[in-house]
Amino acid sequence: MSLSNLARAVIVGVVFVLSSFSVFGQGLPPGVKPEMLDQLRSMPAAQQQALARQYGIPLLDMGRRTDSGSRLVESGRLLGSPNDEKYLEDYSYTSADVESEEDDGERVRFGVSLFDSEVSTFAPTDNAPVPDSYRLGVGDELVVQLFGKENEQLFLEVGRTGEVSFPKLGAITLSGLSFEDARELIKTHVAQQLIGVDAVVTMGRLRAINIFMAGEVSVPGAYSVSAMTTVTQALFQAGGVTGIGSLRQIEVRRAGKVAAVFDAYDLLLKGDASGDSRLLSGDVVYVPTFRGEVDVLGAVKRPMVYELVGGETVADAIAMAGSFSRSAFPASTLLTRKSGELGLPSASNLDLTTTSDGSFLVRDGDVIEVPEMGELVSNSVVLKGAVTRPGDYGWVPGMRVSNLIGNARRDLARDADLGLGMIVRQKNALLDIEVLSFNLASVIATPGSAEDPTLNEFDEVLIFSLVTSDLMEEAEAEAEAEAEAEAEAEAEEAEGARAVLLEPVVAKLRSQARQNEPMKLVSVSGAVRAPGTYPLIADATVSTLISAAGGLTDSAYLKAAELRRIANRTDGEVRAGYTDVDLSVSRGRDLTLASRDHLTVRDIPDWSPTDSIMVQGEVKFPGEYRIRKGETLSDVIARAGGFTDDASPASAIFTREAVAALEAQRAADFARDIETIFATRLLTEETTTQSITDVIQIVESLQAIDGVGRLLIDLPAAMSGDANANLEVNDGDKLVVPKLSNTVTVVGEVKRAGTHTFQSELSLEDYVDLSAGFTRRADDGEMYIVKANGSVVTLEQNFWRFTRASRSLDPGDTIVVPIDTQYKESLASWREITQIVYQSMVSIAAVANL
Repeated sequence: MSLSNLARAVIVGVVFVLSSFSVFGQGLPPGVKPEMLDQLRSMPAAQQQALARQYGIPLLDMGRRTDSGSRLVESGRLLGSPNDEKYLEDYSYTSADVESEEDDGERVRFGVSLFDSEVSTFAPTDNAPVPDSYRLGVGDELVVQLFGKENEQLFLEVGRTGEVSFPKLGAITLSGLSFEDARELIKTHVAQQLIGVDAVVTMGRLRAINIFMAGEVSVPGAYSVSAMTTVTQALFQAGGVTGIGSLRQIEVRRAGKVAAVFDAYDLLLKGDASGDSRLLSGDVVYVPTFRGEVDVLGAVKRPMVYELVGGETVADAIAMAGSFSRSAFPASTLLTRKSGELGLPSASNLDLTTTSDGSFLVRDGDVIEVPEMGELVSNSVVLKGAVTRPGDYGWVPGMRVSNLIGNARRDLARDADLGLGMIVRQKNALLDIEVLSFNLASVIATPGSAEDPTLNEFDEVLIFSLVTSDLMEEAEAEAEAEAEAEAEAEAEEAEGARAVLLEPVVAKLRSQARQNEPMKLVSVSGAVRAPGTYPLIADATVSTLISAAGGLTDSAYLKAAELRRIANRTDGEVRAGYTDVDLSVSRGRDLTLASRDHLTVRDIPDWSPTDSIMVQGEVKFPGEYRIRKGETLSDVIARAGGFTDDASPASAIFTREAVAALEAQRAADFARDIETIFATRLLTEETTTQSITDVIQIVESLQAIDGVGRLLIDLPAAMSGDANANLEVNDGDKLVVPKLSNTVTVVGEVKRAGTHTFQSELSLEDYVDLSAGFTRRADDGEMYIVKANGSVVTLEQNFWRFTRASRSLDPGDTIVVPIDTQYKESLASWREITQIVYQSMVSIAAVANL
């Protein structure tokens, strides 16, 4: 069925239910088929409600069968009841019309979903075992099996007089007897009056009883149910309670009196079904509105809303919520009550570890919130960083760092820094911290000594990872080979491992700085492995700060580091002073640091340990060569062993990354100029022969240019000592010395382009003739020669021939014959000439006739 047909069926079915409930006793409205109504009943209740609300139609629960299956109940009533229309008016509100608290995802009362009709947990009780205490009534059926002298099965139904008609024995009164008593009575009659015959008595079909569901049930009304039906089964039949119905004070009213009160929480929370009494014919199951609710939130096993009946304590509410969770901190439980002073909610702190606070009575609307204990663990220390087992450890007085780290291979990560470690310690009741240092190698080598510091409760021990230049180079190489963002993240991780550990420590030291208590932080930058901000350790020196930063890099210039110190003057001004520090001597390394000091470690001038140039081709030892500042082409060729016998230095190809980047930038600038010019022409409505598609293709092609980066050099002149030709090489340069080529190539508008053997006596015209001459489209006046080293030579031409052609050719050159851009076919040219002559003759004739 399509979606539109299904929607039509739903709407028609709902209207039909509202207009007539005796659907099986009356005819269906026109256009409504029985299968449409059946499909509507089979839909989930939530979907029925959503479709009904969409079209503004109230929706009641569809029909369901009773336990006995003998009659069909439609919308909570027996079919054919005389007051169907009046009933619909009286009970027009149902759970389908009232949005429950569970639907909005906020407050959910515990147990409301127990009798939810959408959940198929209820099954008929016709085949359930009948207890011996079951009271027989009119309509019950007994099955008697006789065996012995006579073998016969009898089906005996209790009639309206309360008797059963037993063949050969007559009438026996059984109504009101328990099943056990009735069985013994029949067996006694059979044994006394039928000699040699025994009887086995079982229950057959149970009678149906009429009950009434009233109050806050989803579908109130009269129901025909099995005589074995209990209160909970009746609630299942009626679709459960509404959003305001009580689960703890469900009454069974019999003959105008309350025969029993059922508390569903006994069943849900304790598994106690003793209050789930069996119903009798004529009983009324009444569900009142609930008296009160309490919200139990936070660190409990089942945080929900719970119903109150009066007299419950905070401890009772916690018990209903399943008691505390593992992370609960009951000593600081918060009780919020609506009826505070000035009509505002009031809050009270309760210590639920004591009996007195647990016995505090709760009221309707109270909110009990149990906080979590947090991450702090008493009698503990914390180990963080480059260790194999970071986390909390138990603390005992006299505990040392060696008790946490006693074996480097067992307890430390492979990249652990065996130098400086730190201890973060709480120093006062304000939770201010101080930072102590220790040498991890000394702790492992001499446990229990003065080098092995004693720990206090709640100390944090920080072990750092090594920061090596190899790790940084690897991260930078991955930045070039892989996605830039991922590689940058790895580089930050390699450099910032210490920063990750120290970030909360530095933040705490910043926040706890007060007047007359300077900030306990120092910083370092420059040629150290992990520059940044570090805690100021007691009696810390320049050497301590460098160790905290992972040590110096290879490029560090030890003779002239700079220490900046900020001083507060007596006049209130703040001045910064700068001091040169010689790190190569102990006097400089042992300089004591003060708050907010900053150390700058300079790099060695012109430090370039990784700069290199690639030399390929016809040299004796091609490969990659590390270079120093000021090294030239001739120096690199000499280090490469010089040229081979087949080398052609004049044809050398030299590329530079900076030149390639400049070429790409110029191509991109040219692309932007083209875009600007074309956009201007469109705005000024100038005529243009190019389409937008052509311009876009040109711009994209220019933007895709990476640049070759070729730089024309005169390598023979450089090798001969010409200072202007002997370039200084840079990092990333590449030099290729090709083999000597004894050929001349002719390309372009010649009839047979190709490569010819170089002969010194041949001229340019001779090579063109060897290529079968020019084509008709050739522009022989604009020919040029591309030399083997990449340079271009234009040709000077007199009236008859080229004057520089012969002396310009060398082995490896290429002759280029461009196309004549003004070329036209002969027929087209003659057509234009004829048209001009014709128009001229017409003009002359016209003048002659004047």
